[in-house]
Amino acid sequence: MASVSAQVDGVIVVDDGSGPIADETLDRLAASGVTVHRQTVNSGIAGALNTGIRLARESGAEIVITFDQDSLVPADFVDALRATYDAATADDVRVGVIVPEYFAAVRQARGEIASYGPAANIIQSGMLLPLNVVDSIGELRADYFIDLVDTEFELRLRREGYAVLAAPGLRLGHALGTQYRREFFGRPVRLPGIPPEITLSTPFRYFYRVRNRIVLNREYLWTAPAQIIRDTFLDGIHFVNALAVARPRRALWRLYRAAINAAIRGRTGRMPDALQPVADCIIWDAPVLDRKKR
Repeated sequence: MASVSAQVDGVIVVDDGSGPIADETLDRLAASGVTVHRQTVNSGIAGALNTGIRLARESGAEIVITFDQDSLVPADFVDALRATYDAATADDVRVGVIVPEYFAAVRQARGEIASYGPAANIIQSGMLLPLNVVDSIGELRADYFIDLVDTEFELRLRREGYAVLAAPGLRLGHALGTQYRREFFGRPVRLPGIPPEITLSTPFRYFYRVRNRIVLNREYLWTAPAQIIRDTFLDGIHFVNALAVARPRRALWRLYRAAINAAIRGRTGRMPDALQPVADCIIWDAPVLDRKKR
């Protein structure tokens, strides 16, 4: 938080229903001058981001940069994003968002870039967003709740004629999730272009990942066919791999079926409460990788 505060005119923290457990931390942030907005219920990542964007607009902001709470922001990060934005707008590029070239170890840029270049499959943490873009295309999709929120926004930007750009050489640090050796029914998976490790999400998120993938595909297949087909193929591999290492496997399969049914019926928003106990009983039966050996 300190590294961000030193680089911007103001910081807004939206707490998405953490409850009393976060009181001490949020009170300390408020005392340091951070604008803290507490929500009584979890509205999802898009809902929280939209709230923060509205608060920034009310404070007079014209540009915002979004961050997750576990991102590690280096010095001069904001200046680098702004320099890229200025370079692109000076070239009359219709800028939608600017992201760092690297999000942790993931490269978001596509091809070689000079002062700026195209990005794809962006992650919203570390994203510079001019508020006039939100005025033009709308807010993030709160009905997605979580997962693929940033991908949907990226595809919508391109569909409306905006450029999605990366800042050259810029990297945002981020805490990595737990990684496991990629296995299929107990055997290591080694395929060209497929990494030997897999980062598995918290089980409940697979409801959102499957449902939102179907909803996203339905809307953007004809405007971004190459990206949709590629991403769906990779997600399919991931979903099969997750099912193979889930215990009990039938519980994850139940989440998948519920997600598919919700997508077919057009039901977005929060996962039904009845599915939470199903997700809570799932564990991953796969070898955890030692980061020191990677």
